[in-house]
Amino acid sequence: MTTKTLLTLCVLLFSVSISFGQEDFLTLNGKKVEVLTAGLENNQVDKPVIVFENGRGSTFDSWENIIAEFSKESAVFAYNRPRIGNSEDDNRPPRMKYIVDNLREMLLMKGLKPPYLLVAHSFGACYIRSFASYYPEEIAGLIFVDPHDFTKKKGFGRFPYQEIGLTEHQIDSIFATYAMYSKQFLANGPKHHVEEVKIQKELGNSGHAECTHNPLPDVPVHILLAGGFTLYPDETPTVYDREEMFRIDSNIKMKRWLKLLYTLKYGKFFYSSNSGHAIQEDDPGLVISSIKMALKDFSKMKKKSTANNGA
Repeated sequence: MTTKTLLTLCVLLFSVSISFGQEDFLTLNGKKVEVLTAGLENNQVDKPVIVFENGRGSTFDSWENIIAEFSKESAVFAYNRPRIGNSEDDNRPPRMKYIVDNLREMLLMKGLKPPYLLVAHSFGACYIRSFASYYPEEIAGLIFVDPHDFTKKKGFGRFPYQEIGLTEHQIDSIFATYAMYSKQFLANGPKHHVEEVKIQKELGNSGHAECTHNPLPDVPVHILLAGGFTLYPDETPTVYDREEMFRIDSNIKMKRWLKLLYTLKYGKFFYSSNSGHAIQEDDPGLVISSIKMALKDFSKMKKKSTANNGA
């Protein structure tokens, strides 16, 4: 490879990096956290900063298309929690308050002040729901992308199995098998997944109390639910139809999600029938549309509030 070719390749790689955002590291508790910022030139007082929270054990790469879209007009922030991607292990359990406070500190370190439009995938939903419980006055909106069900109370997990027609003995046997596999995973799985699974189990045992100890702020709140079902060839046979169980479980969740939105002025629910769990990758246009609507509704709220205060 000639020097000229190598230089051209470096320029191309640099250009790709800039189009996605600027990767960097911040130091918290003596450990490096991998962060990505974009559109910082759009950072303005009272203009929502768009903040992304990843799913369990995953990196911010899945938000690439979304970040590229919104960095044109908004300040955008994404990061990888400890042990994930290139973030260092801080040897601390990733409990809700700890992660939320770390996120707030990093945002301020980057000069990104509230209000925040928080967008989260899967288990990340628990973190942004907790953020809204602890710091509701800092929230411009919440977008939950095929979220972990933080409305689920202890014992609710039996409902889908009961509805599909299994006996209590069959359900107990299935749950005992899950517990065995969970124990094996916690003993042998990769640490970045294991530590978050532990917290997920803690939340489930408490009925997600830390996430929901305060009501949702009355800001734009969107829930995006994936409807695509995939049966993988290596999955072990079950006594029930997997797709039927998936539909039953989705319907039960849907009722709880809709109930969550009833009291909100700007609550919206979206169902993506062909998308798998990672809607931000399978149907990025839906996530982009959702964020745009949330920003527009927040702007309406601010104008209305300003008008009322001036009256």
